[in-house]
Amino acid sequence: MRRASPRSRDGPAAVGVRAVGVDVTAVARIAALLERQPRFRVRCFTAGEAATCGRRPERWASRWAAKEAVRKVYGRMGWRIPAYRAIEVVRPRGQAPVVAVNGGLVPGLEISLTHDAGVAIAIAALGGLEPPGSAAPPSQASIPLDLRLPDRPAQSHKGTYGTVLVVAGGGSFPGAAALCALGALRGGAGKVACATPLGPGGVAAFPAEVILRLLPVEGGGGVGAAAVSALGEDLAGAAAVVCGPGLGQAAPTAAFLAALMRDVRPGCPLVLDADALNLCARDPDLRALIPAGAILTPHPAEMGRLLGLSTAAIQADRASAAGTLAREVAGVVVLKGAGTVIADAGGRRAVDPHATAVLATGGTGDVLAGLIAALAAQGLAPFEAARAGVFLHGEAGAILERERGRAGLLASEVADACVGAQETVRRAQAGLGPAAC
Repeated sequence: MRRASPRSRDGPAAVGVRAVGVDVTAVARIAALLERQPRFRVRCFTAGEAATCGRRPERWASRWAAKEAVRKVYGRMGWRIPAYRAIEVVRPRGQAPVVAVNGGLVPGLEISLTHDAGVAIAIAALGGLEPPGSAAPPSQASIPLDLRLPDRPAQSHKGTYGTVLVVAGGGSFPGAAALCALGALRGGAGKVACATPLGPGGVAAFPAEVILRLLPVEGGGGVGAAAVSALGEDLAGAAAVVCGPGLGQAAPTAAFLAALMRDVRPGCPLVLDADALNLCARDPDLRALIPAGAILTPHPAEMGRLLGLSTAAIQADRASAAGTLAREVAGVVVLKGAGTVIADAGGRRAVDPHATAVLATGGTGDVLAGLIAALAAQGLAPFEAARAGVFLHGEAGAILERERGRAGLLASEVADACVGAQETVRRAQAGLGPAAC
């Protein structure tokens, strides 16, 4: 019997096995059901499982046993038991089979399958970092099977993970730049530089790890086009750029944004958030300069300004709005809110499953912009970086809600929780592979 891969030795071991489910199924019984009751195949197995099993009854029996074993684990944990068809044994390309529930991985859930002497056997075990007896699921949302995170090889250095350049902050919003930079750091960027028009008094808001570049302020109160030249090597060497949080909407700032978008290196991911989006919404010529492949992260009101629609109209059809803007700018759009929508110009869409009041506080959007930029700097394509950033951000909020409550959490705490959220996903993706059967 091939067994599930053991947990990585690089991190803490699970506290213990929280629940186990075992099922033994006669292969002949499943073969008879498949022949006599065609609906059994459709009601209990996915199209992908049917394609894998084909005419081999032992494979059908192994997958049936896996579904029963997983249902027993859920029952012992006091969770809502999923339908048979919602439990799927899948084989990602080049990897051992894994079990998915409702379309995603469940952190801590491992399974082992075998068949011999006319019977199929499945053992499902739920481990995790929570103590035995906890009734809380290991995560608030199933991890999408195709969710990608950047590799983190042990043999690496800060240059491996790219530099994020944050262009943000100013006036009354020094914290916006600091939170965006913190999001990039917690997202795993090797280095983070922040170019900001803040005066020396705003420097105290930044983590010590951030490289600061103070931009000159023009008489109108904003940063002007000439300031782009001050970015110099920072702009040329950035693996990703994020612009907008707290930057302000003074007239000189629009010229600065135009110059920045012209000077960003072709192919360098650019995340536009907050004031950058509002400036583009006000000026069609500025909006036309948004480079193809840019990632836009509007909330519903900002999306309304960009499309010339009311916030209510945006909320009435969020997926359509995100897709429309993505096509218009030839980029990726992240329409924030409960059930954040990610869309690209090619028609791909994803809706994040998270919804938590923890994220309904000032600064969490700045954290998200920096987080997405960090993932892009580490090599993820724009759509993949946006999708992963949104999932990790939502999972961080869900972790905080479960551990501490729904109110009073700070955006900086959400950024800090992104570390644990990433590790949860990485371990689930690396350690849930059961044996082929």
